[in-house]
Amino acid sequence: MSNINTILEGKNKGKKITGGTMLYANGWFSKNTISSYTVIDETNKDQYSFWKGALGVAVLGGWGAVVGIGGKNKKEYLIAIEWKDGEKSLILINDEYYKVFVKSMF
Repeated sequence: MSNINTILEGKNKGKKITGGTMLYANGWFSKNTISSYTVIDETNKDQYSFWKGALGVAVLGGWGAVVGIGGKNKKEYLIAIEWKDGEKSLILINDEYYKVFVKSMF
């Protein structure tokens, strides 16, 4: 998907995520700002299929549902975040940013 390293839905929708030792998109991603998060992947298939299909439709129209659920070459992580202020976001990040994200939660 072309929306890699982006906030897809919710708080700060459309903002690009940048990284280094921490991730940033109109605010820092850290244990001080995030209340909880859920990685939506093959282990929770119902949420994974729904979100990948829904995002595919949003980006590519009807064909997107098929493309969104299909395989991929690059490792991507779809993460639902609940911020400490009660708002929520859905982000899509690559493998490099995922490692930074997880480190910042400890």
